[in-house]
Amino acid sequence: MTADRLFRRSFDSLDEIFAFTADFFALHRIDPELLPTVDLTLEELFTNMVKYSPAGEPNIRIEMAAAEGGVEVTLTDYDVERFDVTQAPDANIDLPIEERRPGGLGLHLIRRLVDTLQYEYSNESRRSRITFRKTRS
Repeated sequence: MTADRLFRRSFDSLDEIFAFTADFFALHRIDPELLPTVDLTLEELFTNMVKYSPAGEPNIRIEMAAAEGGVEVTLTDYDVERFDVTQAPDANIDLPIEERRPGGLGLHLIRRLVDTLQYEYSNESRRSRITFRKTRS
């Protein structure tokens, strides 16, 4: 019960990604209430890959697998530098808005929305993999 697809390294790919997730959820009868969180998480991770690794290979792979009570999603990016999303500092949301530094709020949010977030990097192939899982609470 898995599916994978390559998406162009472009912000314009988001509509195709959302169609892919919606189709996968419908086909595998995954709780549709999980879909907004999965789409938001994918949007944050994918757009970061596009924005911060513009010289990577032209496509980013997204794999989805049905999991007990939900879904597991993996994004694989090729020929990129290491950036471990699990080690990036949290945004300091306690500061007044005028004292905050831009960036990091998206990762801060998705860490709290998903059940698990994992990162793997291969120095040899310069391959980055981010896997997250979202299940019913």
